[in-house]
Amino acid sequence: MTNFPRLISDIGGTNARFSLEVRPYEYESTKVFACKDFRTLSDVINEYLQQIGMKGEVKNAALALPTPVIDDSIFMVNSPWQTFSQSQTRTETGFENLIFLNDWHAMALSIPHISEEHLVRVGGTENPDISKPKLVIGPGTGLGMASLIRHPLGEYLAVASECGRSSFPPVNEEEIELWNFVRKRFSHVSAERFLSGPGLQLIYEALCNVHHKVITALPTPAEITQKGVAGEDWLCKQTVDIFCRMFGTVVSNLAVMLNSFGGVYIGGGIIPKILDYFIKSEFRSRFEDKGRYRPFLVKMPIYVITHEFPAFLGSSHALESYLTKGYIP
Repeated sequence: MTNFPRLISDIGGTNARFSLEVRPYEYESTKVFACKDFRTLSDVINEYLQQIGMKGEVKNAALALPTPVIDDSIFMVNSPWQTFSQSQTRTETGFENLIFLNDWHAMALSIPHISEEHLVRVGGTENPDISKPKLVIGPGTGLGMASLIRHPLGEYLAVASECGRSSFPPVNEEEIELWNFVRKRFSHVSAERFLSGPGLQLIYEALCNVHHKVITALPTPAEITQKGVAGEDWLCKQTVDIFCRMFGTVVSNLAVMLNSFGGVYIGGGIIPKILDYFIKSEFRSRFEDKGRYRPFLVKMPIYVITHEFPAFLGSSHALESYLTKGYIP
């Protein structure tokens, strides 16, 4: 492996995270920037390289982005940058080799590189079957998801997804009532409308509407989780409880679609921060609530990823594959 150092990234809707890969999967000079503070993606990349004194010195880079990467035009619905061009970004940053991939594509590729100490198990009576698909999912600014499949010869291939855009499935009267509230505001109620940081606020608003409570100041997602987990506010607690149950349903739906007996891996910016509460929540019971299929889901192992920057690992793997094999797995 050559061509180090390399720029590795994990760019979300709120924050852009960068690090310098100096040796395989070894990182230095990690920095986090608020996306809203920069006019373009190129600007924040160049600022990072300038700050660490490496402008013009790094020739290879991987950009993991919260959007599908389909053609030259990139559209990031949850980002202040919205639309930009891959080719223009290459020109403005000056990299010799620059790859773009979906951020959850990178998350999926990270799984084989994450040690057990950074995985917390949430139920499941059997261990992962390495020959079966893995589901990687998590709520943050949006709802991300990808799957990981192991080729018989050993290499893993990731498939990015836009599951956050799928329609949200209410499963009881309470969720139907909340869905009706949200449907009056949006023409399409996606899973991401509920299962994200803004989704926590939306659930809170919907509950206030149901209970005829006037909102004087809408709490932030962080305030909702903090007060809910601590039991300081009953509406915040109910919001977090509903969020965990809804997440259980959506994860379960995807797990049965993918036959994810390779394991379910949860990341993102919300669940790891409320881990102890999440483990005790009704997430797992809702996940297993699939009628006749319950005995199969009881077996399926679920893990929460506690690694601080897991997508760096996947971005590194993608860039190494691109430089040595000519493709992104």
